[in-house]
This record gives sequence, C-alpha cells and structure tokens, in this order.
Amino acid sequence: MALRHKCKQLTAALTAVLALGVVSPAVASHGSYNPMMPRQLSESAAQADYSYGYSILAGNAIDTLEPGNRAMWYLNYDIFDHYILRPVAHGYALLPRGVQDSVGHFLSNIDEVNNIPNNLLVGDVDGSVRATGRLLINTTIGILGFFDVATAIGIEPAVMPMDVVLGKADVEQGPFIMVPAYGPTTARDLHGAAIDGLPFYAVSWPVTIAHWALSGVHTRAQLVPQEAVVDNALDPYIQTRDVFLMYDENAINPVQEGEVSAEDDFDEALLDEIDG
Repeated sequence: MALRHKCKQLTAALTAVLALGVVSPAVASHGSYNPMMPRQLSESAAQADYSYGYSILAGNAIDTLEPGNRAMWYLNYDIFDHYILRPVAHGYALLPRGVQDSVGHFLSNIDEVNNIPNNLLVGDVDGSVRATGRLLINTTIGILGFFDVATAIGIEPAVMPMDVVLGKADVEQGPFIMVPAYGPTTARDLHGAAIDGLPFYAVSWPVTIAHWALSGVHTRAQLVPQEAVVDNALDPYIQTRDVFLMYDENAINPVQEGEVSAEDDFDEALLDEIDG
C-alpha cells in the first residue's frame, strides 16, 4: 500500500517536470516540533538549523545520506528495475485498460481503511464519511472494489495517507532515503507507511506480500510513459529526489492554480521601470 502511494506520487511529480521543464530546491518554513531532527528540547532548539551544511530541500528535507542513497539508486534503478520490475511492468501494461483500472480500483478500495481515521485526525469529518461510504459501497456493489461505483454515483475519493497527516501536524520530512526495492522516501514517510501498514499486520504474511507485489507492478506500469524523463535526465537521482519531495510538500501545502509563491512575489513596478 505504501509502495503504491509512492509510485502515485512519482507519477504526478514526473508529469509536473514535463510541464515545468525545470526542478529547483525549495525552502519550507520550520515546524514547531520535529522528531526527525536532534535535540527537540525547546522551541528555540526546534527552530534551529540542523542541515549541517546540506541544502534544504522541499519540506525541509535534507540529503545527508547522499553517498549511500546514490548506491541504493544504482541498485534500485539500474539493476532491480532494469532487469526485473521494468520487464514485468511492461508486460502488465499490455493488459486491457479495463483490467488495469479494475486492479487499481481494488487496491484503492483497500486504502479506504486508512482514509477513514486519517481524515478524522486532520479534522476532515466529511472526508472520513466519504471514505466510509466508498468502502461500503465499493466492497459490496463494486465487488470487493474492482468497480468504482462510489465515484460513479458522486462520492469522490478523500485520500489521506498518514505521511500527509504528519506533515499537516508540522512534522518535517527529515532525511531523504533511498530504500532498496522500495524506492525514494523520507523519515516522515517511513513513519507514515508503518502506521498505514497496521491493518496488514492482522493478516497472514503471504497476503501482505501478494498485496505489496501487485501494488508495485500495477503502479510501476503506470510509470511506463514517464520513463524517458528519468532515463534522459542529466542526473536521474537528483531529478527523482527533487520532484518526489516537491510533490510530497504540495500534498501538505498545495499551491492553488494561479497562486504566486513567496519566491515569485516581486514588485511589478520594477519591471515597468526597466521597460521604461
């Protein structure tokens, strides 16, 4: 479930890169409390800079583990993905669109179990009610979720993974981590994935592994059209890291269409003076 969520994030992030054509680090404000960094004993300590000379990325993430992360990137991307996951995903992508959509609906329906309490934690009662309704309707009428009947009748998804809940509680990303066979993540995302995985602890490990494998293959297949973005990047590791972190941050602090960020908030009178 966590892997599928990450792949969704990467899909949207890579699409953003195609649209923007550029990736740049972002600086987010410090949260009031951050268990991912040391010495959180006072408000002043919480506001201190613990980047240790490393560049601050989106969501205040830091890449203090870059040498090891690059080694894991090579293992994941050049070996595991190239020789195992990519061929399987390309084969899966040949299945009829309707079959792939049904698998995606089934996996999303399982996520509703977490969306119900997670929406309550951020105060979104309406989202929790919608997630409950979607789970009941799609599990029954939708035949275990293979058909998204809830959306068809107007009950829209209310996706709320635990890593977003933690982010909205001002928990910062912490270090960026490249995990073997799991892919890009952060300390905060790993905490969230562990909590979201609690429902699976109640089932047998073969079921958990089967769900994890199906999620990985399905979502990797959705990334097939975006492969060239990473393959042709000057530094695939940096590009993947930055778009992943920016998408993660946007899930917590979304930039609305037409909104101007603080970095772009300049005095237009200066441009008029230059033109004049």
